[in-house]
Amino acid sequence: MKVDRQEQDEARRTRIARAAFELFARTGLDSVSAQDIARAAFVSRTNLYRYFPSKTHMLLAHFERTVGETRAEALRRLSSGAAPQAVWQLVTARMADLGVRYQHLVGAVGQAVLGRSRPGEGAAGGPLAQEWQTAQTLVSLVEPVLSAMRQQGKLRPDADTRFLAALLVDACLMSLLHGGHRNQREVLLDWQDRFLLLMQGALQPKPGTGALPPLDPQGDDPPGNPHESEK
Repeated sequence: MKVDRQEQDEARRTRIARAAFELFARTGLDSVSAQDIARAAFVSRTNLYRYFPSKTHMLLAHFERTVGETRAEALRRLSSGAAPQAVWQLVTARMADLGVRYQHLVGAVGQAVLGRSRPGEGAAGGPLAQEWQTAQTLVSLVEPVLSAMRQQGKLRPDADTRFLAALLVDACLMSLLHGGHRNQREVLLDWQDRFLLLMQGALQPKPGTGALPPLDPQGDDPPGNPHESEK
């Protein structure tokens, strides 16, 4: 059976992104050359730049795939009836783990996503498109949790979950870039504080009182959460 050209391109793109990330993870973005990546991915340098305009975009492509896998798991848990708070813990624990393990790569990802421009402000399919796509992938990871909270009556019916998700993504990235965290626990505690602060205006008041209910994003403690004792 003849392999579809688009499938070949996607497989090659994935191989390049994975090979690049493995090199970046070991020595950092700046220490890896285009020739190093081309050799590890078994492609020519010409093909390398055909798929990615820069090393940062190779990093973003691999990061997107990881985020997509976490989103798929989050959606499965939500559809099976898991509490949104528990799913939020899953999402943040995995993302915080990545942020701590690959702290030397966080700056490149964070600056690219936070400095994103809307599509149309750069060449079609160019660097800006990749940065915007990565940002939207992160927003799509968070939004289903907020939508589930709204469906359960914990958020106002008119709460814009897409907008709230974008705010949370930016807040968490800023936290990683400037928080000076030493471990996953510190990241998660910082993110919890930011979550509580940003969500207050979206909470559904208690019927008949107008008072806002307490919002606990934690629920039962799963492995890897901030309340787990440090080893």
